Amino acid sequence: MSDTENTLTCYLHPKRETTLRCNRCDRPICTKCATHTPTGYRCPECIRAQQKVFITAKWFDFPIAVGITGLISFLGSLLANLLGFFTIFLAVGAGYLSVAAVKKAINNRRSPVLYTLMPITALIASLPLLVLRGALILPIFFASGWEATGLLFSLLWYVLYSALVTSTVSYQLRN
Repeated sequence: MSDTENTLTCYLHPKRETTLRCNRCDRPICTKCATHTPTGYRCPECIRAQQKVFITAKWFDFPIAVGITGLISFLGSLLANLLGFFTIFLAVGAGYLSVAAVKKAINNRRSPVLYTLMPITALIASLPLLVLRGALILPIFFASGWEATGLLFSLLWYVLYSALVTSTVSYQLRN
């Protein structure tokens, strides 16, 4: 047999020679297509098939996650201005509580869509009071000038709450 008969080419890139094979389906793959796993190299199709096993969410998990996350985030934003500095702790607590409550409600089912949907919901639900308060305060600030600077600082707690609750939910879902 000649060398050309023994030369393997990637099944996705027929012009690339390779010596690698997927350790699951045994197809030849080039280094660009191969994903290194703890057990060896895998082709993109085997990786995709393996990841689908871990996506267990059902259709009704998404509205449940949106409802719980939105409610907790909104209720926390109601308290944000009252607590001042302690808004930091409230936002982190609301983020942890949101993720824990959703995981319990949906029996720890997983989906990459949930990992994107929940932080977006936390952000959107925390914004109405910031927008409402900003709409009330900004005209007063622009009419009064710098004497009303204290009013602007009251918006800071809403902004801080929104940023912290969103980042906490996102961080908790990644771990």
